[in-house]
Amino acid sequence: MKNANRIRKSWTFLALLTLCLPIFISSRLAAQSSQPAADTYTWSGELVSLDEGARILTVKARVVGDQPITELPKFKAGDRILLTWSGYDKYADAINHVIRYDATKKTEERFTFPADFVAFDSAHQYVTFKAPVPADSIAKIKSLKPGE
Repeated sequence: MKNANRIRKSWTFLALLTLCLPIFISSRLAAQSSQPAADTYTWSGELVSLDEGARILTVKARVVGDQPITELPKFKAGDRILLTWSGYDKYADAINHVIRYDATKKTEERFTFPADFVAFDSAHQYVTFKAPVPADSIAKIKSLKPGE
C-alpha cells in the first residue's frame, strides 16, 4: 500500500511538471531559441524542495550516458547549466547531455532548458538542479512532499 501511494504521488508530481513545463520553457527559452512555445514535453524528476517565496523548484533527475557523467563533476553548486533530456515525441526520461549555459548561444535542440546546478550523485547517477516555477503553479506543487 505504501509503495502504491508513493507511485501515485510520483505520477501526480509528473502531471504537475507537465503543467508547469510549457510556461517554464516559453519564459526561459523564448529569447534564446526558435523552438515554439507550444513544443512542450514531460520529464521525470523527484521533488527535493520548493522555495515558495523565490518560486524555485529543486529537483533530482536521473542521468544516462557517458557525456553527463563525465561533465557533471566539473560543475560547482550555483553554476548555470543547460540540460538536455533523452526522449521521444513529448516524453523525456533522463538527462543525457549537460553543458555550461551560455546566454549568447541559441539552442535549437529539443528537450533542452537551462537550470542552476546543485549537486551530482555519481554513485546513483542523479543530478540535482533548481528551476523557476510559474506563480500559478506553486499551489499545485505545494501539496507534494520532498521525495515524491
